[in-house]
Amino acid sequence: MYHRFARPASDPAPSLAPSAEPTPPVKVLEPPRSTDWSQPVQTVLDQPPSSLPFQLAIGGFAFATCFIGWAWLSQINEVSHAQGKLIPRGEVFKVDPIDTGKVARVLVQEGQPVQKGQVLLELDHEIAATEVDRLEKELSSAQTELNQTRMMIGQAQLQAAARSTMARSQTQAQSIELLKAQEASKSTETLVSQLQDETKAHQERLDRLQPLVSQGALPQEQVFQAEQAIRERERAMTESQGTLVRSQSESQRLAELVKQQQADEQNVQLEAQQQIEQLKLRQSQLQAKIAQIQTLIDTAKVKLKDRYVYAPVNGNISALKVHNPGEVVQLGQTIAEIAPENRPIVVSAVLPNSEAGLVKVGMPVQLKFDAFPYQDFGVVPGKVKQISPDSKSDPQLGQVYRLEIELDRTTVTKGNQTIALKSGQTATAEIITRQRRMIDVFLDPIRQLQKGGFNL
Repeated sequence: MYHRFARPASDPAPSLAPSAEPTPPVKVLEPPRSTDWSQPVQTVLDQPPSSLPFQLAIGGFAFATCFIGWAWLSQINEVSHAQGKLIPRGEVFKVDPIDTGKVARVLVQEGQPVQKGQVLLELDHEIAATEVDRLEKELSSAQTELNQTRMMIGQAQLQAAARSTMARSQTQAQSIELLKAQEASKSTETLVSQLQDETKAHQERLDRLQPLVSQGALPQEQVFQAEQAIRERERAMTESQGTLVRSQSESQRLAELVKQQQADEQNVQLEAQQQIEQLKLRQSQLQAKIAQIQTLIDTAKVKLKDRYVYAPVNGNISALKVHNPGEVVQLGQTIAEIAPENRPIVVSAVLPNSEAGLVKVGMPVQLKFDAFPYQDFGVVPGKVKQISPDSKSDPQLGQVYRLEIELDRTTVTKGNQTIALKSGQTATAEIITRQRRMIDVFLDPIRQLQKGGFNL
């Protein structure tokens, strides 16, 4: 483009005469040229073809047709989001502590499989263990004393039997001596009686001889012999009577000794029996004490066992309420929930109240598991199986509804790799509440604007 400079009317006409100074040449201003394009493109830009507007119109119409067709045919899902985790279907077993106490150790985690009887949680058991140790020591001491008492009973019985045997032997010996003394007394009595009879007979003979001697019929010598026989019999009788007295005294002494020996034997037996009875009484007391201590030990062991919380069934820990040592648990407090094994797994999810308006049973669900990125493993389809009738308060989400989502499959795949889902894994559930065409999404603002009118 060329530019001309106008001359003002008041300026004098130019002189045709040569001037002392030459007039500078007029510069022509040209549009700047871009150096970023190739020569053919630059030529098209500088000199566009006459059909370009028509081509642009055709291209715009084709693009608009394709876009409208895509917007008319394509659909978009409107979803409600819920957070949940996999649990076995059905009722879970709630685990409660049997005793109150402070948590010493937590031995399981959420989602962990457990076996029946496995220890889940350990309460502080120092006092209970100390009590069991004390009672076991007391039981050991009582059992030792009981064994000693039994030995003493056996020894006392043996000693009593030995003393009784000895006393019986002594009594029998004394009884034999007494019998001998009694036999000697009887013999002496018989001898005295015989001597008395002989003395009487000799006296009668002497009485018969004396008249005959006085008459001179018999010599005096026969009287003297008769008198001598009487004196010998009297002397023998006197000795026999002395022996009899001594024998009777010995018999009486032996009888008293036997009687005393029998009394001593009875006393020995009585003392031994009393000692044995006392030992048996002590034995009974110790047995009762041991039984009582054993009962206390059994009770203490039950209390000690109650300081451990055990799994009631085989399954998986679906919820764990206690996580750290030092927490205090109370009776009736649910510390864990166990989902029994061999049951189909479902997703138990919580749905915020703000997203629960359109959710109904049977709606399709797309599940994205946190352990398996959906970009690599995809999503797992499912459907809403159950919705809680009432909302419950959640400290983080406010009022929420409980959902149970049934899975169409329980595995995720990546290429040739197939991985089974496990109870306890968390997931995000996208519940498809409805499907809308893309064109409706674009037209909704215009429709809402039409309904509301144009307010300038």
